[in-house]
Amino acid sequence: MPVELLLLFCFVGAGVLMCVAILTINIAMAQRARQLAAQADEGEWDEQDGWGEYDDGPLPEQREQEEAEGDGEEQPPVQLPPVRPEPPQPIFSPLDLPEAGAVLGSLRLQVDNAQAQGARAEQQDAFAITPLEEARVLQSHGVMAVVCDGMGGLEGGARAANTAAVQFMRAYLEGGAPDAEALHEALDQANDRVYELASGLEGRLGTTLVAAAVSRKGLWFISVGDSHIYLHRKGKLYQLNRDHNYYAELLEQVEQGKITLEEARRHPERAHLTSFLGQKTPALVDANAEPLALRPGDRVLLCSDGLFKTLPARTMQEILTQERESAAQALVDAALEVNKPRQDNVTAVVLYLDQL
Repeated sequence: MPVELLLLFCFVGAGVLMCVAILTINIAMAQRARQLAAQADEGEWDEQDGWGEYDDGPLPEQREQEEAEGDGEEQPPVQLPPVRPEPPQPIFSPLDLPEAGAVLGSLRLQVDNAQAQGARAEQQDAFAITPLEEARVLQSHGVMAVVCDGMGGLEGGARAANTAAVQFMRAYLEGGAPDAEALHEALDQANDRVYELASGLEGRLGTTLVAAAVSRKGLWFISVGDSHIYLHRKGKLYQLNRDHNYYAELLEQVEQGKITLEEARRHPERAHLTSFLGQKTPALVDANAEPLALRPGDRVLLCSDGLFKTLPARTMQEILTQERESAAQALVDAALEVNKPRQDNVTAVVLYLDQL
């Protein structure tokens, strides 16, 4: 056989083998994609994407143990010097919202909210929600909800929380279309305002912040501190953000074998915040880079730590599953019924997504 013909057969054979290999890889990738899609439909989220089913892990166990011992709130989040007292702005209280809700694409969105002072001397939580009756706002910015939990002692915490909520909402509505950049810009402006307020009072004060924007594209969220945002889907509860407190760092040391889990749970500074509004620049910020697609039946919960440090995660999950229209008040009532010593302020905002 001529050498040229032999070489030709070799080249043709190599090409056939390469095509078979590529076809095999494509089939395997397609099968994997179908598996991932099926898992998403069943609510099986990959924790590498930033979410995971929120169940009774180490942190809820810690909360239940603290609740039984009555010392869950003995250590304040951050030890801050007192500031000159000024009356907080009484602009945030449970709101009467339109029953019809807002229409976003093929979904109807309704908002529910509730709040309680607990056993504290004053209400240092604040929240804000965009007006659902404003069609122009819904068209340009969707629905925004923000919850802040102030700290700093007496009036300082209330002022910080109210200031942050007002400035964040104002900056968000003055900005462009709802996306990650808009939320980061609003957060920066809110932090600048709280930092400026702290400087003017010649003392430190601060607040947590968690915010969610829902548009036709899906859910955007951003958070600083230890207030939480959850997604409730098909009877399961997922925490979307991380806590910015020293306990989270202690858990990393547990994973590295430097300390035990029991030592982390008992550490006296475990509740101290490592990031909050009022720092020159927040040390940590949690936010999603792409919108999270929402489905009919989804519920989005924003809350202060007075709720999730009182109620076990499974109790919150059950209430969100059973209460289809008044979950916020049911969550707050359940927290107060625990009758926890030194019960913190409690705030819950629930966004309901249903099919039109």
